[in-house]
Amino acid sequence: MHDMHDEQVSRRAFATSAVGTVVALGAASGLTQACARLPTAASMQPPPPLPESRRVELSGADFSTWRDIDHLARLAPTPHNTQPYRIRPLDPRTADIVALGERFLPEEDHGNRYVASAFGILSSAIEMAARTLGVQVTTTPASSVDVAGLHRAAAPTTLGRVTVVGVTEPSRDASLLDVRRTSRIPYHDRIVEPEIWRGLQGIAATYGHRLLEYHDRDVVDATLRLNVDALIDNLGLHREREEIRHWYRTGPTPPFGDGLWEKPLNQRAIEIKTAFGSPGFFRLPVIRPIATHQYLKTQRGTRHVALLCGRFTTWPDLVGAGRALFDVWIEMARHGVYMHPMGSMLTNSVYATEIARRFGVTDCWLAMRVGYSDAPPRAPRLASILL
Repeated sequence: MHDMHDEQVSRRAFATSAVGTVVALGAASGLTQACARLPTAASMQPPPPLPESRRVELSGADFSTWRDIDHLARLAPTPHNTQPYRIRPLDPRTADIVALGERFLPEEDHGNRYVASAFGILSSAIEMAARTLGVQVTTTPASSVDVAGLHRAAAPTTLGRVTVVGVTEPSRDASLLDVRRTSRIPYHDRIVEPEIWRGLQGIAATYGHRLLEYHDRDVVDATLRLNVDALIDNLGLHREREEIRHWYRTGPTPPFGDGLWEKPLNQRAIEIKTAFGSPGFFRLPVIRPIATHQYLKTQRGTRHVALLCGRFTTWPDLVGAGRALFDVWIEMARHGVYMHPMGSMLTNSVYATEIARRFGVTDCWLAMRVGYSDAPPRAPRLASILL
């Protein structure tokens, strides 16, 4: 029998050794082979500027309402923070929502379903932003969309129309669009009150979806560990890895931008660079348990995992799912509750099958950890999504 203290010291020494190996990789002469070169704030190229005539038009008094809506709606979340949608004002009362195919993730997001569902998220964000201004708008999705082909479009694809229909009493919810953030930092080891869960589940139900909550510690811990396994194994999928590499960034988080930055991710640059530059490293038998342990430390205090389940196939399904997620997330923000989507398990068919088996569901489309935490670092957004 080993003394428990001795076992802890041994594990600590082993972890230190493994981290030291990663650092050594970064310091070695083979850095360019072992670590990926990823974008930094200094190296990022901003989106192509609008033509001067269009910039002048959008800056005019006729489009002031759209500028105000844009300032808040641009905070809407999107997969990997790719921000693939733009608001294209046509006149003071009408705007189209268009998709930029080059910002989709077809290798990882099979069939473009998750990025397409973000149209529903943005639609709800636009309507919420308008209400804070005392403006009532309606968002009407296109009747038919080739979701699976959206990434192949050479020009922006119109997916819906926003129409100003009147005025309303201004809401006081503007701050919630910023308070609502993904929290990848440790949580406070505190249960979310049952009445809050009932409210969140009621919101999901209005869209025909089910929000399933689990707080048994064994279930929570096993699910978090499964997610780490999915993250590590997905690094071995070459096409998916190379697609998302473009969206990972290292260095200080800029005030405006897109993609996944190291501080909001709660990961160190050396870990991110090694993941993309030498993806097999974390799958080595001696390294994998240490990498798992290190990642799970960032998720300590998690008391809940939850699943969103429902129809997630057709264009109308996806729009509704996005709206359901947005409303649930905003309600969480209202109560100071955060969540961290764990999409890696559901974009990989092997892990999606395992989630279905463990939880007895066949229509789960989002897994997440949920709880209270300190305010997490803000992920950047583009300065404007007007087109």
